Amino acid sequence: MAEAGSVNKYCVIGAGPSGMAVAKAFLARSIPFDWFEREPDIGGLWNIKTQTGVVYETTHLISASLYTAFEDFPMEEEEYPLYPSHASVMDYFRSYANQFGLLDKVQLSKSVEHVAPRNGNWQVRISGEGTPRFYKGVVLANGHHFVPRVPRIPGQFDGEVIHSRAYKSPKQLRDKRVLVIGGGNSGCDIVIDAVHNAESVVHSMRRGYWFVPKFLLGFPTHGTLEFLEWLRMPRWLKARVLAATYYLLVGPPERYGLARPDHGIHQSHPTMTDEIPRQLEHGRITLKPDVARFAGNEVVFEDGTSEEIDLVVCATGYEISFPFLDNSLVLGYNGVPLLYMNVFHPRHEGLFAAGLIQANGSIWRLADDQAQLIATAIVAREKAPEVAENFRDRVIAAGPDRGMQRHFVESDRHKLEVNYYEYRRALKRLLRKFGPLAKTALDKPDWASSDDVESTTHVKAARSKRLAAWPRLTKFDRPYMVPGNDPPSMSRFCPVMKPAWAEQRNAHATPKSSAVPIRPAGMLAPSCSAA
Repeated sequence: MAEAGSVNKYCVIGAGPSGMAVAKAFLARSIPFDWFEREPDIGGLWNIKTQTGVVYETTHLISASLYTAFEDFPMEEEEYPLYPSHASVMDYFRSYANQFGLLDKVQLSKSVEHVAPRNGNWQVRISGEGTPRFYKGVVLANGHHFVPRVPRIPGQFDGEVIHSRAYKSPKQLRDKRVLVIGGGNSGCDIVIDAVHNAESVVHSMRRGYWFVPKFLLGFPTHGTLEFLEWLRMPRWLKARVLAATYYLLVGPPERYGLARPDHGIHQSHPTMTDEIPRQLEHGRITLKPDVARFAGNEVVFEDGTSEEIDLVVCATGYEISFPFLDNSLVLGYNGVPLLYMNVFHPRHEGLFAAGLIQANGSIWRLADDQAQLIATAIVAREKAPEVAENFRDRVIAAGPDRGMQRHFVESDRHKLEVNYYEYRRALKRLLRKFGPLAKTALDKPDWASSDDVESTTHVKAARSKRLAAWPRLTKFDRPYMVPGNDPPSMSRFCPVMKPAWAEQRNAHATPKSSAVPIRPAGMLAPSCSAA
């Protein structure tokens, strides 16, 4: 075992989408690392067969695959629906891992038991190993959906109480009187499952929520958001336009018997469903305020009413926690991360986090951007110490950037919330400040050009795949997807307004009937069964 002062490797914890993004970036930049996953399979919270998985049989993406998949590995239209199931997502992750050669790097069934700073490096204890390992740095990519946040409700309840983390199948709801607490995406999914399986359904929400449909005018909602974000206007005006669009196409929540939200539609994490208002109007859901107390087989609510209940499902989110780490290193007294951009530690240069965010967009893409920035900071540390020192000065001076949360409701649910578009632009601005180092591999004798980095096998193959998928990228507005993309216009939403250059490009595209499959032989195709 190497002594603390002679280690050069980094430790990556977690093989979910964030961990895979970090591993891919480190491989492309020739950064030595060990990668640990405590489960016997990859996928993180999306793997229903592992203890880490928090998905259930009816889980689907809440953001369209067009705007969710990693940019260098799109979800092909012929293989994936716009809102794929958790099983299809797992198939996609396996294909992604195969494409970039990640499966040979991950060490499965290796649980990290303890991480602590030691003499400028990091001591890591792995389950089943008597001797600790030492690393130059550690990347926390293990997610934040492991420790359930369970409300403390006074009284005694004679029925069953579970957290949504323990919910796996609608069979658990069959012929029961069900109460679901919470108005987030998981809570609403379970409510809809209960509508079709339970004897009765009660939905308790302590505040008003904005329920956003997955489609607007027949297009994925995130496509509309992309177009709105491209428009040059102040943030407050964008919020007004978004609210006006919602009121025009959906209507105010109180029209459906829902409580009016005490915040703007842009100030909370979106709940992507139009089923809740519909089922309310069908009389299939009984709406209630927050729970006051339990009383035997009854649940008493804050408005004084009560309901007889057999099963209570608490869809109340998760505590931010790292069971293998002294949490005071990473989290403040209020449970909010102490990291710059939720990525870089102001005191410990070798401690990073990836995916420690919530956003109104693709976490996978943000994790990929974070991974590129982490890799660049590591390369700069080795090849350009003065540049790395300037960046560290910025991290130390800025400290935890709470400005990222300034638009959102102050609640446990929004401790990690960021605006996807603002946050991503901020990450890219930071990356540009490194100049050529942002594309330099660690094993290059000098600062490599972007062409040198992209010539590596896996990155070059992914780039070809992205370019081959170009005909599909024109179907909706994707201004951040392809370098050199023309500015979006309403022609993306109306075929009659499609410009001549689009028709000329499509004329040279390979017809679907004769198209050569992009997916390499041996890769798994998506299916409806769990991977």
